[in-house]
Amino acid sequence: MTTDTIIDVAVPVAVFVMMFALGLGLTVADFRSSLKRPGALFLGIASQIVLVPIVGFLFVSAQQQDAELALGIVLLTLCPGAAMSNLLTRIAGGDVALSVSLTAVSNLLSAATLPALSVLAANYFLGTEGTRVAFEDLTLRVIALATVPVLLGMAIRYLAPRPVESHELAIFRICSAVFIAIIGWSFIEVADTLRSGLILIGLQLLLLTFLLLGLGLALGQACGLSAPQRTTIAVETGVQNSGLGLAAGAMLWGDAAGFPLYATPSVVYGALTYAMTFPVVILLSRAWQRV
Repeated sequence: MTTDTIIDVAVPVAVFVMMFALGLGLTVADFRSSLKRPGALFLGIASQIVLVPIVGFLFVSAQQQDAELALGIVLLTLCPGAAMSNLLTRIAGGDVALSVSLTAVSNLLSAATLPALSVLAANYFLGTEGTRVAFEDLTLRVIALATVPVLLGMAIRYLAPRPVESHELAIFRICSAVFIAIIGWSFIEVADTLRSGLILIGLQLLLLTFLLLGLGLALGQACGLSAPQRTTIAVETGVQNSGLGLAAGAMLWGDAAGFPLYATPSVVYGALTYAMTFPVVILLSRAWQRV
């Protein structure tokens, strides 16, 4: 598998599959349940769409000297967690309905925020010459990867609720297996980039992840949310969509030769996050529930 095939075919397919699984898992009951607690829903959306990008920008401004890698980290913070954050929330004992609603809303909003803020970030870190893709083109690609599959999944569930509900777990497992297989194989194909990226920014990404998880928990506590809701806000704040980040980095990279440097942080994050986030989220949530 060549780098072009990974960037142009494999990663977009993997992201589309997981976003479709997210949409397929959405129910009206989830939204109704979340709307009964609008404060938690609003806090989660604000955290994902506003707080995380700001923290990411300030973090790389203080820590990362390489402009291209700094841009890649900021791009990652613009990509809210996908269906994996819902799984992490379930494992950690969080509010799953709130998690699903937050993930859906934030990913739909990312169709507007990701292209606009990506171009702004590229102009800031690289100058106007660093933007190799038109804003309109980037917007259409993000909509195709992050919005269309979610809406498609929601439409199928609405039109055929009983078949979807009866096979929902199996469908999610299949979609997850396809995503993991494609992304895993892609990581193997870019093993050299992954190794060098781990050395350059692995520690920084771990610190940023822990910082965001802690901020999510602290926000939930400050706003008086219940323990499950605090856990959910922490997960949704701390977990980003590495697949979408990789795709966004590749879009900005355009037709330049070699593996997209803007996508390197997403590759490293994808390799690190689940190994580190699973135990950290569980430990933090259990400790927080004793408070």
